[in-house]
Amino acid sequence: MIYSIRPALVSDIAKLIQIEQSANQAFAQIPTLKWLAKSTVMSNDEHLKLIQNHYSFVAMNEHDQALGFLYAEKQGNDLYIIEFDVRYEYQQQGIGRQLMAHIINFAQLNHFQTVTLTTFKDVAWNKPFYENLGFEVLYQQDLKPYLKQKIEYEVTQGFERESRCAMQLRLE
Repeated sequence: MIYSIRPALVSDIAKLIQIEQSANQAFAQIPTLKWLAKSTVMSNDEHLKLIQNHYSFVAMNEHDQALGFLYAEKQGNDLYIIEFDVRYEYQQQGIGRQLMAHIINFAQLNHFQTVTLTTFKDVAWNKPFYENLGFEVLYQQDLKPYLKQKIEYEVTQGFERESRCAMQLRLE
């Protein structure tokens, strides 16, 4: 199925919060990460700042329902993916792949050199998903300062450092 992707709007925030809460339910099946299923998500104000100050996109179905979203920010010549969520019941239906294709195309059109992100190393739908899109894991010595900072922040939020990795997709 083809979903439409458009810039996220301030009026979408309540739906985006619901998507994030729903997406976190996928972690309920992983004993070491089940705490994420009950964790708090970004606040209304955090979504507002991201929509107003960064790149934000939402995937819509034919009934004009928001099913997924992605936030990204400029980091030098890199486009860093801040947050990427798909409603739990719609995962593995191509929505995430379309959102990623959209942001990669956006990055190419806007002359970014790479698309970067941080993710879980050992969660089946994280690192392997990005690898299938052409992303490569960055080793600690290859991390740019902003990626080191992102991982350090994630550790302060309860993530185990060993469970996280940074990845990049080089754009031609």
